[in-house]
Amino acid sequence: MTVVDGPKASGQAGEPSAPAGEEASEIMLIVLRMGELLLRSGAPAADVVATMTEAAESLGLRNCAADVTSGSIVLSYRSGPRAVPLTEIRVVRAAVLGYARIEALHRLAEQIRGGRMDMPTASARLSEIEAARPAHPAWQVTLSWACLGGFFTVMLGGGPVVFLAAAGVTAFIDRAGRRLSRRGVPAFHQAVLGGAVATAVATGLFLSGGTTQAPLVVAGGIAMLLPGLSFVGAVQDAIAGYLVTAAARAMETAVVVAAIVAGVGTVLYAAVRYGLRVPQVQPDGLTPHGWAGLPVEIPAAMMVCVCFAFCVQATRWNMLTAGLAGAVGWTVYLVLTQEYSLPSALATAVAAVVVGLGGHAFARRTNGTALLHTVAGIVPLAPGYTIYRGLLQLSHGQAGPGFLAIGQAAAIGLAIGGGLTLGQAILNRPARAVPQAETAPGGSGRRRLIGGRRR
Repeated sequence: MTVVDGPKASGQAGEPSAPAGEEASEIMLIVLRMGELLLRSGAPAADVVATMTEAAESLGLRNCAADVTSGSIVLSYRSGPRAVPLTEIRVVRAAVLGYARIEALHRLAEQIRGGRMDMPTASARLSEIEAARPAHPAWQVTLSWACLGGFFTVMLGGGPVVFLAAAGVTAFIDRAGRRLSRRGVPAFHQAVLGGAVATAVATGLFLSGGTTQAPLVVAGGIAMLLPGLSFVGAVQDAIAGYLVTAAARAMETAVVVAAIVAGVGTVLYAAVRYGLRVPQVQPDGLTPHGWAGLPVEIPAAMMVCVCFAFCVQATRWNMLTAGLAGAVGWTVYLVLTQEYSLPSALATAVAAVVVGLGGHAFARRTNGTALLHTVAGIVPLAPGYTIYRGLLQLSHGQAGPGFLAIGQAAAIGLAIGGGLTLGQAILNRPARAVPQAETAPGGSGRRRLIGGRRR
């Protein structure tokens, strides 16, 4: 639990009286709405708590405690030493990454912190953010997901046929997922369908002789299904000490990955069972073109991140910077694996550290948030190809190599989450203690984090 330190007692000379009653309830309502929108948009628990406590103090609640536990937010306030504490709880059912909303909430928190916005204006601005329509319509988002799947295969060395096949599969998965969501079908079954469709299309292309790179269709098709944000958020929350929230997000990630595994594995098993040939994994894995393919693969990795940023409603400028983050991360990964022969998990961890450092440094420079750049920058590193290889080996009865590949995919996921968190920790060094004499009158005497940045 994060606590904002405030004055020991209110009503002293030169100090305003602490809000109480209906006034305090109105401020708490605004702060809870901010936290709920942030959590629903996919922000890490530590950022949600830091933003809530800072906003509460800026609006006058100087003795406030906030906590995020899985899908609930708790805010408690005591106006005086003998006053009855006020406690509010909000339940957040689902989280869907929306960068535009997170950026708008970050700007709102900055304005509140700077004293440039009063309570009625903040409430009205919150309503505008909550009611704002997506910047990009659904058909454009579907097209962007299709391009992401296609460029993901190009990044791995795929050709034009594989690009079109993966783009078509990804577009179908997105449209089918939207329709199933409107009918109340859980995300688990949507992921099963997506993995099965991608594998079935790849198997059909392989049997018809359309391409010898059919496994890349699976990798591109399931790229949009891999819950990278949930896993990265789980690792970050666990390191920050929010163990319950981390466990819930980790379980959510495990369920989605299990659904993808079920969909891919069912089609592969059925094909092998009926004597059909299935697409085989190329020996050179993720870099079939070697150094000669870098002029194509690195721009493709950049386009993967640009498409992802478009899908999460980022601005044009942020789409460009997210693309640069992905290109840098993928370049570091290729250099480490090809030039220095590092294992995939270790190379991924180093690339994730570089992405985390760059993303948070850029966020500090521009006074923005690092979430988009860090999450988008690791999309090319997602272990979709490795998951397919492990399932293919399991379907052939090769239990040892199959489970080894699945374990390698899990290690890559841990490396991504841990690397991003390490990159942030390197920049967020402990601030120098501020002497009491340097503290502004009425201040809390402590520096806190806002949106992952040290104040």
